[in-house]
Amino acid sequence: MIRPHRRELKFGVHLDVKVLLLERWRRYLVRAPFTDGNALTPVLSQYYDSPDLAFYREKLEGLGLRNKVRLRMYAMEFKRGATAFLEIKHRDDELVRKYRYRIPDFDPRYLDLGSWLADNPDVEPAFQVLYERFRLRPSAQTYYQREAFEGAVERDVRVTFDSNLIGLHPGEKLTRAAMRDPARRLMPDTLAILEVKTTHGLPPWLREGVLAAELQVASIPKYVTAVEKLGLASLDPAGVYAWPNKFITSSTSSSSPDSRSSSPRPMSFSP
Repeated sequence: MIRPHRRELKFGVHLDVKVLLLERWRRYLVRAPFTDGNALTPVLSQYYDSPDLAFYREKLEGLGLRNKVRLRMYAMEFKRGATAFLEIKHRDDELVRKYRYRIPDFDPRYLDLGSWLADNPDVEPAFQVLYERFRLRPSAQTYYQREAFEGAVERDVRVTFDSNLIGLHPGEKLTRAAMRDPARRLMPDTLAILEVKTTHGLPPWLREGVLAAELQVASIPKYVTAVEKLGLASLDPAGVYAWPNKFITSSTSSSSPDSRSSSPRPMSFSP
């Protein structure tokens, strides 16, 4: 699926403010797909970057045009047989275009992007160019709990609150110890990230809530924060990540553009 360009805004909010905003917006929002009865879902993302962390550096250097590639599952682990999504995000300042491949029957070996070949001619080039140009390999993972809503009338509006943000090494499993480790926390437990996404502009009720709460748009890069928290930005002379080898498995080992599987599994085009 190729989503149209949409505007994305982020705000850091205290959990008390989140409660007040949801009460104010209750009549305008409905819970989003992939969530439970309380509009909650876990979100686990494996990010991919070049050996010298080009995507990480694009953000640090403040480039308006930048990219992001990640494998995402709405679960606490990448479960065999579950549905996952490979996502490519092209950002032009506040405007974002997302390419999304649906993986209906996930296998852990698919964490290696070299084993994939997209089956849709309209979006496959976007993945192919990034994969080959940047020699993509697994970088940091992020985990968080998301409270997600969509506009009840304005269906292009999406409002999410992300909390309990954790950083993980590539290929590392989410454990209780990691969740309790303060060194893995990407932001204080008292805060959440409010994300507002819209294609046709902010509706009045949403804009008024943001103004009433005196929120300020902020840059809150989960991936960049995870890279720095985990120390993945440290490079050895060969230009490879300084990650613990114990987290690397055969399913997440890097592969060159010329070493793709001889019979790659096609990705399903998301409906």
